Amino acid sequence: MKKMTLFFVACSAFLNAQFTSPGNGTSYTLTSLSAAAPSVLVKNGTDYNLTADLTLSATDKLLIDENTTLKINSGVAIFVYGEYKTSASNFTITASDITAPYRGIRFEEGSVAEMKNTRVEYGGGVRVLAATGFLMDNCILYRNNNSLSGSTGSLASSAALALFQGTGHVVKNSQFLENSRAGINSGASGSVSIDIINNYFYGNNTDNGNYPQINMGPGGTDSTRVINNTIIGNRAILRAGGVSVSGLLGGTNRFRIEGNTIRDNRYGITNQGAGTSGIIRNNIIENNNVENNPNLGGSGISLTGTQKVIVRDNQIRGNLWGITVLSNAIIDLGTDGDHGNNVFKNNGNNGGTTAFFNNTPNTVNAVGNCWREDELSNDTMVQSVIGSLNPNTVNFKPYNCAETLAVSDVARSKLSVYPNPSKNHFFLETENNGNIVIQDLSGKVVFSSIVNKGKNEINTNLQSGVYIITQQSEGKKSNTKLIIK
Repeated sequence: MKKMTLFFVACSAFLNAQFTSPGNGTSYTLTSLSAAAPSVLVKNGTDYNLTADLTLSATDKLLIDENTTLKINSGVAIFVYGEYKTSASNFTITASDITAPYRGIRFEEGSVAEMKNTRVEYGGGVRVLAATGFLMDNCILYRNNNSLSGSTGSLASSAALALFQGTGHVVKNSQFLENSRAGINSGASGSVSIDIINNYFYGNNTDNGNYPQINMGPGGTDSTRVINNTIIGNRAILRAGGVSVSGLLGGTNRFRIEGNTIRDNRYGITNQGAGTSGIIRNNIIENNNVENNPNLGGSGISLTGTQKVIVRDNQIRGNLWGITVLSNAIIDLGTDGDHGNNVFKNNGNNGGTTAFFNNTPNTVNAVGNCWREDELSNDTMVQSVIGSLNPNTVNFKPYNCAETLAVSDVARSKLSVYPNPSKNHFFLETENNGNIVIQDLSGKVVFSSIVNKGKNEINTNLQSGVYIITQQSEGKKSNTKLIIK
């Protein structure tokens, strides 16, 4: 009898170790949630510690209204069926022990979620099953481990932010830094319509698997829109691509990739799928050659089996290949009435230079491009950097080799740092809420933080030297130099 009593007590303790909200329309803050479940959400001074799984039921709400830190124990997860919103200006979700990640956060089908001004780090990432309107704004996703497995595995197994389905999703003004797999992805079968705007990606896919930093499946009849992002690879990670927007399993896939800087990845932009069409415009696509094997990739832009992709006004330099089209893909690189205005330079491998290679039997219109930047080219010079499966299948005349095209700068916001030089303690003053990254002169990100409008006190642990601070906020970017003594 005693053993049975002990067994019952142990089971009761296990069942009570997690908390599910009552589903009766209750609205919580962290303070009131801690009062309702004091052993699950433990308040420690100004911070909170989540010790067991938390489930927010369908009709309940959670408002994050405190500038605080939520620490989550290893193996613990948050499941949101109801409404989750942020009004705090600086909220951090992290692991209780950064060597023992928590499982992550999952927004279930039917949930309403606005995740703002939040740093999410050292967990299993964020998974979104909501069918409409997920919003992530001014967030930082840093070193999330998506390769955790088993019953305590990560909730977002293939990206720091993994989306399953739906329309009207928006991710903007955020950072995705050194996560173990992709920064953002969606599945190969579920259709996801999303705006990915004004974000910064650096060094994702630290597992060095076959994951691009943005890895989107079909966008459906709406669209996947990747606009004004900076997508920089860590050249020590050889297999991380830049952007993939593909419909590998068929279906309809519409996309627009515009105004991005894509640099130092395995490849720049790739698209596959017979049901795909889109626009690639006004991007800077440079030095995407880190794997350095032309048989495995390295294209600035690569299209396979697509219906039609319009390519205009891009700067494509230093990749193993400039643009490659394969498997009956159809590309429009410029017509007599609508010139391509793409610029190519030094896209080469094995001693040769290939601005464009048509590996299909289709005839390609490629009028009004600069095939050899900074050179006054003739027909022979242009033909030497264009390859094709069949001869005379690329209509490249007339061509344009004017001066380097200028991509308009995004609007700038004012940013001041003082004292400068400093000794790892300084103040940053800005006219907008937003976030910053600090990079060394090689481009490596060494610090990141959410900042508020006005005066922000910053403490770092950097070696002496010169660094660049970049702030982004609502589509505005600003850079300034920082000197550490």
